[in-house]
Amino acid sequence: MRYPAVRFARNYAILRYAIREWPRLLVLIGLNAVAALVAALQPWPMKLLVDYALQHAKGSPLPAIVRPFVLALSPVALVVAAAVATVAMFALNTLLSNAVSWAWAVAGQRMVYGVAADVFRRLQRVSLLLHTQRKVGDSLTLLTHDVWGVYTMCEAVLIGPARHLLTVVAIGLVAWRLDPGLTLLSLTIIPALAATARFFGPRLLKKARGNRELQAKLFSFMQQNLSALPMVQAFGTETRNNFEFGRLADLGVLQLRRNALLKSWYSTVSGIIPSIGVAVVLYAGGQRVLAGTLSLGSLLVFLAYLRTMQEALRGLLHNYSSLRTVEASIERLMEVLDADDMIREVPGAPALPARGASEGSNISLEGVVFGYEPGR
Repeated sequence: MRYPAVRFARNYAILRYAIREWPRLLVLIGLNAVAALVAALQPWPMKLLVDYALQHAKGSPLPAIVRPFVLALSPVALVVAAAVATVAMFALNTLLSNAVSWAWAVAGQRMVYGVAADVFRRLQRVSLLLHTQRKVGDSLTLLTHDVWGVYTMCEAVLIGPARHLLTVVAIGLVAWRLDPGLTLLSLTIIPALAATARFFGPRLLKKARGNRELQAKLFSFMQQNLSALPMVQAFGTETRNNFEFGRLADLGVLQLRRNALLKSWYSTVSGIIPSIGVAVVLYAGGQRVLAGTLSLGSLLVFLAYLRTMQEALRGLLHNYSSLRTVEASIERLMEVLDADDMIREVPGAPALPARGASEGSNISLEGVVFGYEPGR
């Protein structure tokens, strides 16, 4: 039995491939920080329109750096300024999103190919005993599918949390300046969302493991038969192979249905909780607007902040779900990368003599024995 702490350290050792890309990761963190600031400023043109252009609450809070400029403009000019600012914020946010996507695609691809190169190198050096335990099709799935697990894991552990946490912090600080009470009320959904992730996380991991094992079996079965078509046709095993393929495919469909049902329940529960939070904050904020302690524009900004924070929290939950799902692939990769059963050169072994192309080469096997692995 592998203890959770040991499994955690073993699986997260794959993040060493992300450390190699630290310059690009620093650029990504910087871009995400700027994007978080833009997200905090995005709803303010609406506040400018409602509280100042429409003259609902001229005394509502504004940053000191822009307050003299805003008060000096006419209502028509404020409407134009709010519209222009909205378009500018959207354009800047889109530009930053595209820059983050491009930088992460480059860094992520480099990590994936780095892992694939190391796995391919290790597969060529491990002993044949390990290859007898792992079919060729299973090894191919490692190199074509499981290596992308490092991309998903880094997204779920580094890039995604950095982006979402920076957004929550930036918006939370501005929301606190608007109304500390409503900010605290909006954060009460975090424990409920954490409990939801804690409940569904192990179940998602279990489903992911079963799905990856079944995919590896199906891929190995296809590779084994397609690479031995003369034998298949000679012995007439087509009917039996078709039956076995159908059986594995049916099991795969059944697992996918169960996995989709579990994910739909997880998505439903994690969506209901934020909706209840919005309803509670809307009620409390509406009461404060009626009492005159909060302006209408500030309430609209706060609701926009609440939606953005909840999207960031749902993004964190999605990262957690992706992490638990991809752990099955990471475990398979680490089994190869951490394998101790390697072919090693004997210290002091004589080098092979150099021969010309016309001399030919001979191989002599002396003192070679074979045996079975214990229990087989």
